[in-house]
Amino acid sequence: MTVAPTKLHFKDLGSEILLVENLLEPSLCDHILQVAECCQFKPSSILINVVDTEVRKGGILALGNSENSLLESTNQLLLSKIKIIQELLFRHYGVPFPHAEMCSVLRYGPGDAYKRHVDNLLLASRFVELANNIPTRDISIVGYLNDNFEGGETLFDRQNIKVKPQAGSAIVFPAYYTHPHQSLPVTKGKKYAFTCWLFH
Repeated sequence: MTVAPTKLHFKDLGSEILLVENLLEPSLCDHILQVAECCQFKPSSILINVVDTEVRKGGILALGNSENSLLESTNQLLLSKIKIIQELLFRHYGVPFPHAEMCSVLRYGPGDAYKRHVDNLLLASRFVELANNIPTRDISIVGYLNDNFEGGETLFDRQNIKVKPQAGSAIVFPAYYTHPHQSLPVTKGKKYAFTCWLFH
């Protein structure tokens, strides 16, 4: 698949929350949505493999799957866009974040949401994470694949910042306890997003 370049717009929303507009072209968003809808989503989990629909309700599709060449190629397409963010972060902060986790696609239907959480706590203890070779997430990336739905904003209540999803854009922020956030309930339609995390 050939993807034509678009004009990126990099906006600092304050409190170390960055918005990258036009990261994904409309054709790439459509391609990812078509791929995702051909596959089976799993219930979204909290921590690692813990499903609690009182906290998080929706579906997740991991893209980095060597057994499925279509998912793997889609993951590589997204990672090529993530490299743009890695370069922007280095220019902005002077700190490299060269490593990226595989990407996942998220699907939220009416009533689906993800309550207040932080992204770099995957197990009950950092020591357990280290023992299991789980890297510490430093940077969170949430990208939006569509915007033809209602609700579903990303809220940073501590920073008093609410981001309305725009197809093709992504928000970038620290994965730490300083930036708890939530995906507000979708009230109409389906929301599709992708996630990725960077670490050094």
